[in-house]
Amino acid sequence: MTFIIEWFRPIAIIAVYFIAENNNTNVHSFFHILGPWIVAIMGFSVAFEGLCLGKEAAGKIGYRSDRPYQVQSALCNLAIAIVAVFVFFSDWGSMADVTITLVMLVFFSLSALNHLLNALIQHNFKPVNLLRPLMTVVLLFLLVPPILSVLS
Repeated sequence: MTFIIEWFRPIAIIAVYFIAENNNTNVHSFFHILGPWIVAIMGFSVAFEGLCLGKEAAGKIGYRSDRPYQVQSALCNLAIAIVAVFVFFSDWGSMADVTITLVMLVFFSLSALNHLLNALIQHNFKPVNLLRPLMTVVLLFLLVPPILSVLS
């Protein structure tokens, strides 16, 4: 099941990108779809993985299963995803879209650093562990340019 989730994330993100691209009239409407929905995809999928597939998810990364911490991290991702959906439907404007997206990007950037340090210090070179920093870079390249456009 975790294998399916690993493929679901990029496929869903690509789909959201094309939906946002096809339904935008300007950078604000484009990002109103792109930002919160990518946050929701990432947050809900990471939360589901951590809450329902904890041991399997930890094993594929090369981590030991520390359920209390894993559940806490999953609940944080769930909270971020719920707020992203709320922000989208509340239509609070671009600053709310940017804010929730930045929260996700900062969390995943710090998490990516943790995965990278784990690889370097503990020699955990499992592909999924190394994929985390790479996917974060992809998210940064995808989301930072429209964030900067919205803010300018």
